[in-house]
Formats: sequence, structure tokens, C-alpha cells
Amino acid sequence: MLPADIHLHSTVSFDGHNSRTEMALAARDRGIRTICFTDHYDVVNEKNEFVPVYDWTPVRREHQEAVKALGNSIELLYGLELGNAPANFSAAARALEEPGLDFVLGSIHNSGQELGWSDYYYVKFDSPELSYVWLDDYFTQEERLVEWGNFDSLAHLPYPLRYIAQRDGQPVTLKRYEERIVEILCMLIQNGKALEVNSGKNVHIMPEYGWLLERYRDLGGELVTVGCDAHRSEDVGVGLGQAYDLIRSKGFRYITVFRGRKPCPVRL
Repeated sequence: MLPADIHLHSTVSFDGHNSRTEMALAARDRGIRTICFTDHYDVVNEKNEFVPVYDWTPVRREHQEAVKALGNSIELLYGLELGNAPANFSAAARALEEPGLDFVLGSIHNSGQELGWSDYYYVKFDSPELSYVWLDDYFTQEERLVEWGNFDSLAHLPYPLRYIAQRDGQPVTLKRYEERIVEILCMLIQNGKALEVNSGKNVHIMPEYGWLLERYRDLGGELVTVGCDAHRSEDVGVGLGQAYDLIRSKGFRYITVFRGRKPCPVRL
């Protein structure tokens, strides 16, 4: 059995491919005890457009259908991946007024205003110099997000490397950002926020998590969430076992699940 996967997307997200029921059935069949759906609300979306209001209606409908279909065979938690909150913190805060919310992932998918609010997925990173311009901006957005702090776990901190290094092959690392990353980790710890280990998408990002977990642990961090970030039912649970092994190897004995936005330890 796998204890938890609390970063999953369904067709409620613009890039999801399966319903919540289909995703939950896949998780149950793969022995995952607890899942949390964290469909996207990006305050600036993939088209670089400001989205002032999040419509929870399809989320509620799909979640109720999944609960009805799955019953008590798996724990289904109610969450949100809140992207690009620094674009408008007021809009972000309004979305979090939803009753019954268990878990909020804070993430950055787009640049700041100076780079046109551009989604990193659609940027062509064709040189290290350009890549570092975008990474400079990314960590500025991350710092603003963490200072605001209205989320429970910081999602996929090495996120841009999915596209800069793995997809576009640029020889770029996070070394020059180590001091800024340490400050981000310190803010997370000070404010009782968790750090996510994102197990899916591309194995390229996994090496960065080793160092991140070491520093987080050394600084006194204890709250670690795990999610595979699946957008298709066939990807549910990808890399979870390896992520748990990595977390154990860095001295953690528990991962964290959030219920009612309160951290709950789950023994590995």
C-alpha cells in the first residue's frame, strides 16, 4: 500500500484528461490509501490572461460524483493548486473561501509582469543566458508567494527545469539560487508550511529534491507532502515509491497530509 498522493488533476483542470472518478479508481487500484485532487486555479492562466474569479461549480460536481462512486474504499480529500497568486493576491484569497477545503498547493507556472506573465511551458529556452533570466524572475515570484503564505505546501520548487533542462537541454542548475532557496525554506518553516516532493512528470527533476530535502531537514523542516502531479489516469502513482524512499533516506519518518488545512502526519 502507498500512503498518500495529494497532487492530482482531473478534467476540471484545463490540461486534465480523466474525470475525478476515473483518477480515484486508478489510485485505489494501485493501492493508494489517500488522495487529494488539486485542480488548477491559475490567477494568470496558460494564455497569460488574468482570471479574477475561480468557478468552483464543476469542482463540487465532479468531487461529489467521485465520492459517490468510491464510497469509503479510498480517502478523497478536497484541494486546489493555486497558481501564480502574486499576480493578484486578492483574487487568490477569494478562491480560498471555498467551504470544506482540505489542502492548498501554492505554485508558480508563469513569469511575472516584466516577462509578460508567460507560462514557462510555452517558452523556448534556447540559451543558458536566457534561461537564467527566466529563473531570476521565477525565484522572485516564489519569494513573493512564500512571503504571502496563504497555502499549505509549496509545489514543485524546481519546476522550470522541466522545460529548461529536461525538454530544451540547457546546461542550467539551481546552484546560483542556493541562498535564495534557503531563505524560501526558512520562510516555509517559520510559517508552518510544507515542502512538496513532486514525483511525476520527468525524473530529471528528482535530483534537485535530494539537496532540497537535506537543507530543509537541516534547517528544522518537518512537513513534506508528496504528489505525482498526474493529469491522466495511467500516470496516477508514478514515482511515489521512489519519492518515499528519497524522503526516508534524508531522515524523514513521516509525510504530511492536510485535512481541513491542518497538517496530519502519516508514517512512511
